[in-house]
Amino acid sequence: MEDLTNVETSALSSALESISIPTISPRASFSNWAKTFHCKPQRVFAPTTVLQCRQILELARREGARVHPVGVGHSPSDLACTNGWLVRMEGIKGVVDIDHKKNTATFLSGTVLHDVHSALAAASPPLALHNIGSISDQTIGGLISTASHGSGVTFPVLSQHVKSLLLILPQPGAPLVRASPTEETDLFKASLCGLGATGLIVQVEMEVEGAFRLRETKEARGVEEVLHSLDEIKQSAEHVRVWWYPDGKGMIVGKANRTSDPAQPTTSLMAHILGFHVTQFLLFVSRYIPSFTPFVGRWAWWLSKEESVVVDDGYKLLNFDCLFPQYALEWAIDAKDAKACLEEMKEWLDREAAASDGLRVHFPIEIRWSCEDDIWLSPSYGRETCWIGVVTYRPYGLSVPYRAFHSRFASLLSSHGGRPHWAKQHTLRPKQIEALYPKFNDFVDLINKVDPEGVMRSEYVRRHIEGEDLGDRMFKAR
Repeated sequence: MEDLTNVETSALSSALESISIPTISPRASFSNWAKTFHCKPQRVFAPTTVLQCRQILELARREGARVHPVGVGHSPSDLACTNGWLVRMEGIKGVVDIDHKKNTATFLSGTVLHDVHSALAAASPPLALHNIGSISDQTIGGLISTASHGSGVTFPVLSQHVKSLLLILPQPGAPLVRASPTEETDLFKASLCGLGATGLIVQVEMEVEGAFRLRETKEARGVEEVLHSLDEIKQSAEHVRVWWYPDGKGMIVGKANRTSDPAQPTTSLMAHILGFHVTQFLLFVSRYIPSFTPFVGRWAWWLSKEESVVVDDGYKLLNFDCLFPQYALEWAIDAKDAKACLEEMKEWLDREAAASDGLRVHFPIEIRWSCEDDIWLSPSYGRETCWIGVVTYRPYGLSVPYRAFHSRFASLLSSHGGRPHWAKQHTLRPKQIEALYPKFNDFVDLINKVDPEGVMRSEYVRRHIEGEDLGDRMFKAR
């Protein structure tokens, strides 16, 4: 591996004027996918090699700058934003190794999941990740850094499937360090949900299995019926997901299991027109006529409630169309408290719906599960977890009222011991987070150890982990 210890300071300091570190215009700006958070970094880098990543960290350390990596910026929060140096990791991509004997695959961290799936499917014999979340647009490094999850009561968050990481530490010489369950174990457990603060992840080794298809059934059921049988439903298939349409007064229960049946994907141009274009227009109308919002919810329920059976490759079936830009929240609660929490939520939403000036919510509310893990900052740390997420759509990218609904939603989930998804907006500060995470102080000690100069302390980390007085809306676009 390349070594920077003998590179002269003058050579590193002039790196921005050379071709060794690709940069984007100093005036370049960055927005997340939903265009809800926006920043203008001091410098934006676009490295294509690990050596360039090391140069960036070493140069930042010597110049007293702060560095924050970003993948595609799909996070609905300002986690990807910084006023310091932003490192766009999409150029650090590709397959490093696929090992059929070990059932592992290693990728550079800027590889997006769509490309991960394609590379694994092209292997001989074909392979696949054990589980994935609702989208595959993120980089694998970003996925790991926030302990993203799929659904399945026997499946952990996706970071738990990581076998090893290769990181660059923000220390003299920008050393490359391998972390795994047997090497640099504290660094490993911290980096599996490291928020970009434990070092720059450049390589990820994941557990994989033989490629598989899933058979998913979807059926419409009443809200009370689902809540009454919630514990049975969550265990009724390998992957269970529930979508709740409050204005439609119903829930869609999706159950998926591995199968040897031939693929039976469903595609419909008319369904796309109705479900995407017509729905977005109706949401646009409700932006100006709030009382119209419940009608849009009932329309969406009508489109979704037909029973269906789909068989497809696992990674295709588990992905879900996010539809439109959105404000999004998701919290993780102890699975044993899920029924009580959702019953309280139903009472609250019913009150809002009955009031002439009540909050008019969008759809659907998504309910998923994961098993417990031992990742220090994983929302599933130490407990089987139920994830409950809400969205407020932004038709045609336009802003809509959402703060009152999201604030009350977060308050309700917090009252049930909820932990927010790190990639989604929340207002918790260190003392609150410390009360939720037994290993919080270990995480703080670890980042102070590996990064004593605070090179990789983004505004998000300084706000939520260190308690610096930085406003939650400092990067808010609209």
